Amino acid sequence: MKGFLLSVVVIFSVVTVKAQQQEESLDVKYRRSSLYTVMIDKPGLPYADEIKKNFMNIPVPDKFNDHNLEKRIYTEAEFPIPEEKENSKKKKEEDDSSLALLTSLASPVSDDVLNQIARDLVAKWFNRSEKGGFDMELIKQRGSYDASALDVATAKASKRGLDMLADAGEELIGKTFVLVNEFKYTDKAEVAEKAKGFLNALGTIGDMAGISNASTVTTLAGAGASVAGKGYVVRTHAHLYQLVWDEETAAVFYNQLWADDTTITPEKKQAFDESTIFKLKYIGTDNSWADVQSSIFTNKSDEQLIERASIKSIDAVIVKLQKEHDVFKTKTPLYTGEPITAKIGLKEGLTKKSVFDVLEQYMDEDGKTQYKVVGTVKVDTKHPIWDNQYGAAEENPEANQTDRTYFKKVKGKEFYPGMLLVQKKGK
Repeated sequence: MKGFLLSVVVIFSVVTVKAQQQEESLDVKYRRSSLYTVMIDKPGLPYADEIKKNFMNIPVPDKFNDHNLEKRIYTEAEFPIPEEKENSKKKKEEDDSSLALLTSLASPVSDDVLNQIARDLVAKWFNRSEKGGFDMELIKQRGSYDASALDVATAKASKRGLDMLADAGEELIGKTFVLVNEFKYTDKAEVAEKAKGFLNALGTIGDMAGISNASTVTTLAGAGASVAGKGYVVRTHAHLYQLVWDEETAAVFYNQLWADDTTITPEKKQAFDESTIFKLKYIGTDNSWADVQSSIFTNKSDEQLIERASIKSIDAVIVKLQKEHDVFKTKTPLYTGEPITAKIGLKEGLTKKSVFDVLEQYMDEDGKTQYKVVGTVKVDTKHPIWDNQYGAAEENPEANQTDRTYFKKVKGKEFYPGMLLVQKKGK
């Protein structure tokens, strides 16, 4: 009997330790994309002052590294946005020559501003000092690279060292994005008032609100002023750019511009300050909206409601851009391997139909990071999708009974914490 009890205790201990190890898996190191978010200031629009005040405090989504620069707000004069941008969503259907022309027309920023931002993003990556010197500390931190492996002077002396520099560029620097946000705020009381007499003209109501979602337009029309007039509709029109970090750019930087604080010269400092080799590449434009009902938050101020809607609107437009552009998709580590769970949910656009590839990360013989698809999972509809949207605990507390989303295996062998999920295109 004692032997039986001892066996039970041992088995229970093993299971407990395994569960604890899996629960601690969220700390797994993986390379996130980096994001710099800016907004276009449009004085005179409703709530322009409120959103400008709040925007600086809106957090970068936790699936990205925060790569914000000091300047976060631009005027329309600094950041001109041509009318042709609306056609940018057609770019996937165009041939290469048409795409190049369309991209140039759609680009919301002049070349000078783009180049300046790109240069400043690079300076932040290499922790540029007031003297003008660079170091690799941020790259080591975000990439979990060995400290000695990324010593630039040493790395340039061997192929393996150059491969490690290239890996850092591909895995980190080249996955730096800029999200330019235009906001429009509409008090639903105004929409409801304008909508009187036009309740069947759903498209007209949608245009008034600055939204295009059919279900929301229907709700506004059917509910009337008594409900539709409580809260705000916030629309975000967002333009996405990616920092270009290719072999040519890296070679010029490391060979001609790199210097640390012990070797920096006035000439090299000036060369970087005046360099135009750093570029941003236009990826695409999309829009989304968020709806916040003040009837749910009677104790919230208008400013708090607008902030809440703005954050949700940015999250929503990021999801749309990720579904359209694979390069912008983020990786998410498995939280547990059995059951299969991950810390993503409605905030990342998950639905009951969402399907993900499971990737295993490894280092090749040259020290470069590689990824291998080892399986596929889909959302397990037996469990609720985690509602991790901003403010979800207050807005819908009954539905917020979990802190993860459950998946079930479609194919593949055993999965374990630290493997990475990447959503399949269009799913």
